[in-house]
Amino acid sequence: MSERITEARARLAVLADDDRRDERIDPRYLGRSWVHDEVAAVAVVLLHGLTNAPPQYDRLAPELAARGHAVLVPRMPYHGYRDRMTDAIANLRAVDLELTALEAVAIAALCGERVVVLGVSVGAVLAGWVAARTSIDTAVAVSPFCGLRFVPGTLNDALGASLRLAPNRFSWWDPRLKENQPPPHGYPRFATRALGEALVLSTTMRSAGSATHARRAVVVLNPREPAVNNAFAARRFGQLEGDGVIVSTVELARAPNVHDVIEPAIPEARPEFVYPRLIDIIETA
Repeated sequence: MSERITEARARLAVLADDDRRDERIDPRYLGRSWVHDEVAAVAVVLLHGLTNAPPQYDRLAPELAARGHAVLVPRMPYHGYRDRMTDAIANLRAVDLELTALEAVAIAALCGERVVVLGVSVGAVLAGWVAARTSIDTAVAVSPFCGLRFVPGTLNDALGASLRLAPNRFSWWDPRLKENQPPPHGYPRFATRALGEALVLSTTMRSAGSATHARRAVVVLNPREPAVNNAFAARRFGQLEGDGVIVSTVELARAPNVHDVIEPAIPEARPEFVYPRLIDIIETA
């Protein structure tokens, strides 16, 4: 076993031990990793969405590992709790997401010669943020949550700043389903303050001229997207070209009319169509 893999496993063990000591966290929803005995050609970091948890990738991650890739799925702070109705998610800050992603990328760099970071929704914005600041090879941003679909362009930035500072409130993701909203490992409510933090994250995506950046970023958009502003997301990711990142856009032409096209527990998500497209992007050098 290489020294790099030994160090990676030690760092992953520390993170897992810290989480196991927190009784609020459901042990089924801890971070996941598939690390081989030798350094892989590609290491993939998978970033889950707001109020979701690592099981979001319990179908895609093993597929990638079976293809020889090292795979890391970190648990974001305040996520994966036993209590799906927890109020703790209101404490989430953009910096919590940033630090978690940076640690995952550092470990992935020990596990693979080329690092790919894929995220969905808020995780997609976080992948772009990482792309502007680290030497990963590729960021894959699936349905990035840079703004709400029916809010014009940069008004989303003002909305994020307002929600971030206003008193927190909780809302159902789906007022019809309420606590029955899938997936079972996610929270059926969101905190408006956490939503504000997520929106503000996209305003800080660019690195302000850092010489270190990803080689490329691929923005994966769903033409039938019901929740986020695709055009605004494409423009915001396009700004990464100013940091030296090669940016391209891919449309999922036959994608379903759902925002989260990753989550296998959502019946309409059609992972059998989406996953091969994502794997092809990851494996394209």
